[in-house]
Amino acid sequence: MVVAAMLVYAWIASGLRAFTHPEAVAVAIPLVVGGIAMLRMHPPETDATRRGTWVWAALFGALLIWELISYRLSPRVEHPTLSSIADSAMSTHPGRFVVFVAWVGLGYWLFRR
Repeated sequence: MVVAAMLVYAWIASGLRAFTHPEAVAVAIPLVVGGIAMLRMHPPETDATRRGTWVWAALFGALLIWELISYRLSPRVEHPTLSSIADSAMSTHPGRFVVFVAWVGLGYWLFRR
């Protein structure tokens, strides 16, 4: 039942016009729910947790560097940025739906781990 409700929510949210207040609210709701759930959890601080934090920071840094380098190089077709790749994937309602479901699913998977 929860999965069906999430899929319906994702379909509605992905159908909203980009860069509008309703869309921002629709994207913020899962973030707020996930943030509240994370605040209620208090996992113990371990070496594995610290190592995982460094791994995620390194991955984020690598993606940021790739985005900045790609942004400076041209033509865009040969050096796509993450945003240009995402734009082509999310140019249609079904594409936005798939990306939204993947985003919520990834967040849930990371939360459950």
